[in-house]
Amino acid sequence: MPSLPRKKCESCFRLGFEPDLRITKISEQYSNEYGTKLLLTTDPLEAADGANVLVTDTWISMGQEEEKKERLKAFQGYQITMQTAKSAASNWTFLHCLPRKPEEVDDEVFYSPQSLVFQEAENRKWTIMVKKKKIIVVRG
Repeated sequence: MPSLPRKKCESCFRLGFEPDLRITKISEQYSNEYGTKLLLTTDPLEAADGANVLVTDTWISMGQEEEKKERLKAFQGYQITMQTAKSAASNWTFLHCLPRKPEEVDDEVFYSPQSLVFQEAENRKWTIMVKKKKIIVVRG
């Protein structure tokens, strides 16, 4: 078995927005298999404590525009800021799948040297291009 560089995975969520139970069970299985610690919490600072990577997702996905007001209210206090990052490891990085909204992460973190958002997007671009080429070659 390959060893994992990280010995714990911490995930923060708002009550009412818990992770899918199937994903949680799979995560617990991997955690047990690889001897890592899985922490699910509603406290952003607890999740960020000692973290090497801070990640957030969009709070309002396509098709959820009608829920915007309620979601913004529900996620108050969950924005990733430099205050959040102070709890993280000294070598922390930040990731986001884009598009980014300022409610999810403040500008200071998003545009910081620790942000790998644009490199992450670049990696996705090349992955998509390879997959498209494979489809074209197979069907072509």
